Amino acid sequence: MQKSGKDSIGAAWQWFLKTLGQIYPPNELQAIGREVFRHYFGLGPAERVLAQDSPLTDDQLQTLERVIAQLKKHVPLQHITGLAPFFGLEFKVNESVLIPRPETEELVLWVLETLEKKLEQATAKISILDVGTGSGCIAIALASNLKGASVSACDVSESALKLAMENASRNKKEVSFFLCDILHDQPGLRNLDVVVSNPPYIRESEKILMQPNVLNFEPLSALFVRDNDPLIFYRAIASRAFHLLKPGGWLFFEINESLGRETKECVEKEGFIHVELKKDINGRDRMIRARKSL
Repeated sequence: MQKSGKDSIGAAWQWFLKTLGQIYPPNELQAIGREVFRHYFGLGPAERVLAQDSPLTDDQLQTLERVIAQLKKHVPLQHITGLAPFFGLEFKVNESVLIPRPETEELVLWVLETLEKKLEQATAKISILDVGTGSGCIAIALASNLKGASVSACDVSESALKLAMENASRNKKEVSFFLCDILHDQPGLRNLDVVVSNPPYIRESEKILMQPNVLNFEPLSALFVRDNDPLIFYRAIASRAFHLLKPGGWLFFEINESLGRETKECVEKEGFIHVELKKDINGRDRMIRARKSL
């Protein structure tokens, strides 16, 4: 798009949609465009319409051209901006961590709803461990909504932990982060109220269903497991959680929608009771909640 002196916010918006229209579905493209214009130009949908006749500056035009070039290569918008929203907070992201997703917000909400009665007790002190924290989004969101809670989080990736610490500082929340390979190590914690995790759960055979922006730019080790043992992380985390949790403590998982029954049985085998499958907003089996007996 060459600057002609007639270029405007409205013309830039139409050019953005036309240029990327063959790459992204319409609804997704509209959402991407809204975030691009909000993040880089400070224009929400209403402001963008009101400013549609305003001219683009040279810097704005160059920025838009750069963003479009990256989007053509399927670079996730969150990696272009370096930021991703989650549960009303904003997180730095890069190729070391998964981009926070809406279904994980539903998991956080379920944890908060479950703890609601305990929080009504004036003396209640909540202790939580987030396993495989990545960007820290689950742990930091819980710390943000549970005043006085003791929140810890671990990951096998040092680069992920570094970013998670930055995100905790960015959001002014206190979380204790530590390095841990959950398949081989036992976290040195006890008497927890909650263990929560969104571990790798996509089978390698399911790669063909994944979009290029995920396969090419997100950490595969945080996504995929071998087909012959897809529940390896659930088994390990549930086993360790059973010893980490106090009687009556809760275990929460985000899960593979195709392995709901199998994951439920896996958790039950580790000694948990009241194991419950929960569907996400799209009607897919996406979460599990289980309890250690009193």
